[in-house]
Amino acid sequence: MFDIRALVRLMLTTAHSNHQIGRLTGRSATTVARYRQIILDHDFDAARLDQSTDADLVRLFRAGQSTQASNKVQPDWHGVALKVKAGHHLVDLHGLYEAEVGTDRAMSYRAFCRGHHAHAAVSHPIMIQRHHPGGAMMTDYAGYRPKGDDGTGGEAVFELFVAVLPASDYTFACVVRSQKTADWLEANERALRFFGGVPETIVSDNLKAAVSRPKGRAGPAVINPAFEAFCDHHGTLAKPAAVYSPTHKAKVEIGVKLVQRLLRLALNDRPRLRLGAMNGLLAELVERLNHKPLRRAKGETRFSLYETLDLPALRPLRQDAFAFHEVRRDLMLGSDYHLVHDQCRYSAPHTLIGRKLDLRANTHAVEIWHDGRAVALHARLFQPGGLSTDPAHMPPTHLARRAEVEEDFLLWSRLQGAGVQAVAQAEADRPFYGAAKAGLYRAFRELHRRVGARRLEAACDRAVRSGRPRMDHVRNILNRGLEFTDPADFVTPDIIAETNENVRGADYFTGA
Repeated sequence: MFDIRALVRLMLTTAHSNHQIGRLTGRSATTVARYRQIILDHDFDAARLDQSTDADLVRLFRAGQSTQASNKVQPDWHGVALKVKAGHHLVDLHGLYEAEVGTDRAMSYRAFCRGHHAHAAVSHPIMIQRHHPGGAMMTDYAGYRPKGDDGTGGEAVFELFVAVLPASDYTFACVVRSQKTADWLEANERALRFFGGVPETIVSDNLKAAVSRPKGRAGPAVINPAFEAFCDHHGTLAKPAAVYSPTHKAKVEIGVKLVQRLLRLALNDRPRLRLGAMNGLLAELVERLNHKPLRRAKGETRFSLYETLDLPALRPLRQDAFAFHEVRRDLMLGSDYHLVHDQCRYSAPHTLIGRKLDLRANTHAVEIWHDGRAVALHARLFQPGGLSTDPAHMPPTHLARRAEVEEDFLLWSRLQGAGVQAVAQAEADRPFYGAAKAGLYRAFRELHRRVGARRLEAACDRAVRSGRPRMDHVRNILNRGLEFTDPADFVTPDIIAETNENVRGADYFTGA
């Protein structure tokens, strides 16, 4: 469309003829004459020209040409948009619209499409997000899954992980074996180490490794316990994006697009790479991307903006990396005071029966937590049906029954005082096994029945204080009735003889 405002301004401010103005604006002299007549009919002047919008000028000077378009019936654009979103095609919707209003009053298909696109643009405006430095780290897996060598010559499909600091667009990427929790946490750990600090939040997708249950009608999002423990370790907060809302993490979506394009092109002319080699190649590509000049900020790169904006705002990063462990929350402790994990059973203090406990397990150990503190620690069992019971978790009746059945005097000593426990432990450390230790258990039990718990505890305590915590010494103390005496009273003091003329001395035998 030509510039109506410029043509009218020439007619109002110059004395050019219609032919001269037509040559300057590319219009015919007849068109210029028609516009001049409209000016005269409506007393149009320069002041009114300045106050008029382009739409006002079109309605005034091109009213006859817009009459045909104004007679067309406008469809319900909102309803059309809903049907398009539901899967209907614009051709079918235009046919229904044409049948409803009639062919004469219906818009053409081309005008119908233009109207729909214009309504969609107005209905869904795009808001420019403001990202403050150090506020978030946006993460995502790419749809492109690079293929590589599994280490044995076979083919393996890897996952491409990308993280972006949105304030500077500083980008990190790595390749991991899967989207499982262990690989997800490893990728996030490497991203934090790469950025050299911790953001306030980590914005992720709703994959199972990060979110156990997304936000919905059931309530707020439930973070994966392992990922929540990772965030607690580094002092940050998990903030998953809304379901089916990639705009909530638009910066990393753009980063994924750029990184996967670079990696795809780099792998086209290469043989299959192993995981380490592919990560080395990817690190070079990301380095070039971060140091590439930006169009939106002349003279700046992602790295320079990172040093200026994000790096000073990031929180300090802990030196110790997060040790991955599985986390299970709110496990009810049953009457057998054992929790089941990976088909194995682990004990907890029997006083916590009926309480909800947390379980944390790694490849070496299983921890049981209650009220924010560890209450049990077990070595990890891998044989299905395995059982790990700490005697300290057993009630006294269970402990006595187990000690009697197994003839284990260490277990039995836990029911006694500190002196009996010390002697029992010293005897257990002696190098004999089997029937000998079972006999020792029976000897302890016999002494306990014969002299009572009070005298046995006193005798064991005296044996420990005298430095000889042995069974035969305890029996000797009891036989002599010395259990309530102090060993210091029976120590012969060191007496140095006075030198006199009757003492020969050491020189006597040397002949001196």
